[in-house]
Amino acid sequence: MDKKVLNSLFIIASLGLIIAGGIFLCISIFDGKETTTPLIIALACILLSNLFNILRQMNNKKK
Repeated sequence: MDKKVLNSLFIIASLGLIIAGGIFLCISIFDGKETTTPLIIALACILLSNLFNILRQMNNKKK
């Protein structure tokens, strides 16, 4: 796969997961329910986003 296309896909996936994590974090903070499920989902989304950023950086370093 072309390096630019793969880089673009990693960026899109990372941004999408960051946005989803932010939404779930807001749901967790402002929802009146006492469940921790949205907080766990937000943490998972943010961690996956960071993983995609690391993979993108590793892919960019390869020649």
